[in-house]
Amino acid sequence: MQAGDALRTSVLLVDDQPADLVALERHLEPFALHLVKAGSGEEALNRLEDEDFALVLMDVRMPGLDGFETARLLREHEARGHVPLIFLTGAPPEEHTLAYASGAVDWLRKPVEPEILRAKVRVFVELYQERETLRRQQTELREREREVLEDGRLRAEAERERLVVELREAVRLRDEFLSVASHELKTPLTPLSLRLQLMQQGLEKEAPDVERLRGHVEVARGQVRRMTSLVDSLLDATRITRGRLPLRRERDVDLVAIVRDVAAGFETQAVRADCAVEIETPARVLGEWDVLRLEQVVANLLSNALKFGAGGPVRVRLEEHAGWARLTVRDEGIGMNEEVRARIFGRFERGVSERHYGGLGLGLFITHEVLEALGGRIHVESAPGRGSTFTVELPCSCPEEAGGGTRHDA
Repeated sequence: MQAGDALRTSVLLVDDQPADLVALERHLEPFALHLVKAGSGEEALNRLEDEDFALVLMDVRMPGLDGFETARLLREHEARGHVPLIFLTGAPPEEHTLAYASGAVDWLRKPVEPEILRAKVRVFVELYQERETLRRQQTELREREREVLEDGRLRAEAERERLVVELREAVRLRDEFLSVASHELKTPLTPLSLRLQLMQQGLEKEAPDVERLRGHVEVARGQVRRMTSLVDSLLDATRITRGRLPLRRERDVDLVAIVRDVAAGFETQAVRADCAVEIETPARVLGEWDVLRLEQVVANLLSNALKFGAGGPVRVRLEEHAGWARLTVRDEGIGMNEEVRARIFGRFERGVSERHYGGLGLGLFITHEVLEALGGRIHVESAPGRGSTFTVELPCSCPEEAGGGTRHDA
């Protein structure tokens, strides 16, 4: 970013058709972005010399330097090589392989679907802002390090080593998260794109198969819901980091109804995982809570139990005592050791390899922060090969000050 533009996030739009540039600008209007337009590959390379961009959206077919050649020149320039690039193309599917081979992270078919465009742009903008926040933190840490060294105190060397370790760990977590997030966010897009193509082909037939089209629509909706859930998790993590987790408390919220409704939504996943879900609750447990956030907590715990306890029963128990609600979710799965238990509620942390189980490593982090904002707490008991038990304790009435220091807005 240029001096004085620390809060500005820029996106470069490249297309030789002015009408298409105007359409992209209109689709992205809901975001507070600095949109820079270029009408050719040559102009795009010049723009990239002037400022940093969170993302480049580029048409493939342009006179002069086409999209592929521009991408190749972009990747050859070491200082600009990290900028994510999404191609906009009306080319047949066989040319999409060339898009990835030229260094693009993804492609969008023209005419662009506004919702899919915004979903993809939102992800890369959030990742860019996370990276910029980390960069500023690293700069601040380096400034602090210089101050300590200049102060000449005996402990300067020990403070320097600690800061180096923190920086290395922050960079490791960032790189791992960016890799996992890119994979997770691209996973639902491939089947979604395929279903849209199949629907288009089906509609072009003289007698469309309505039932088959309905099936394609349901699969596409499922992939959109998955993408929405991933993006929501990224946004929640960003809000928590900035101390702005929103809460909307309501009176007489029934936690029993929430638990049973959420569990009903996991019936298909439970059957697929060969897990019997056993629920034990009183008639009702009332409290002053945020309904959507509690649904999020219960869903995260059930999702984890079904994912890591496949093949065994999942037991959910809810009880109330002395003004506190207590929810336990137990699985008979792989479990975890003490080292994993100590960090499982951290941001981007996961107990197992993402290659085997996937996920962004944000579910338990968000669950922990939501419960602290509500004045509650969560802990886990587990051992390798002996399953895991997550226990949530939540005050039924609104505490004067939510624990953990997380600020929450109505």
